[in-house]
Amino acid sequence: MTQSANTPPELRVRLQAFEGPLDLLLELIKKHEVDIFDIPISMITDEYLRFIQNAESIDIEVGGEWLELAALLIFIKSRMLLPQPEVEADDMEGEDPREELVQRLIEYQKYKLAAASLDQRPMLERDVFTHSEKGPEFTPMLGPAPLQEASVSELMEALKRLIARTKSDGKWVYEVNSQKLTLRSVILDIAALLAKNPRLEFEALFENKVIDRTRIITTFLALLEMTRLKMIKLFQSKLHGDQLWVERCVVDILEVSQELELKEAEV
Repeated sequence: MTQSANTPPELRVRLQAFEGPLDLLLELIKKHEVDIFDIPISMITDEYLRFIQNAESIDIEVGGEWLELAALLIFIKSRMLLPQPEVEADDMEGEDPREELVQRLIEYQKYKLAAASLDQRPMLERDVFTHSEKGPEFTPMLGPAPLQEASVSELMEALKRLIARTKSDGKWVYEVNSQKLTLRSVILDIAALLAKNPRLEFEALFENKVIDRTRIITTFLALLEMTRLKMIKLFQSKLHGDQLWVERCVVDILEVSQELELKEAEV
């Protein structure tokens, strides 16, 4: 298969079934052309870790798409490995664990198609992230300073700290949550929070939420997607290295998120 010239070599994963970027792999999974159980997840993980080690300062918008697809792949694999409930004799067949996950992939693809239209939306200091002095909404805020833009690896570390602290506090939910949590719903939730407060500490995104594996993965994907669409930026405190902050860089972030939802429905 021909690889895209725009995909950096270090972001490719080589599998026995084919050679190509991860988005192609996920597209093949969606079409049931590759058996999910034949994909060497350990190989993907090893290459990912090597990539992160050598790319501490990589732009999150570049590495984020690779990580997003890798996380989706691992999520699909883990769900399919879960024991399936016994099917009653009257039932034609049991629920296919791939159905919801395939819809998640389709949703992701629709977001990618809608992303181009957002490039023309008004941005708040699109290339240089500072606060505008026009109007009271974006007056300089008191809070953590100085800040530096966070990398993908720092986002991963923040998630690891959250998981460890949640488990230590006994608040981690080990059972598979039956509630369907979509990428779209989490993006809208984050946008609503940032519409009220332009800058939030990372863990504030999880306040009053049931924290389990699904919540962690979906929030991770949502942050990567919103970063890629230039809706938000992630910052880390130089004074407190374990503090990660999420800040909006779209003036009307909630409106943009809702518009994205409408475009997704039209695709």
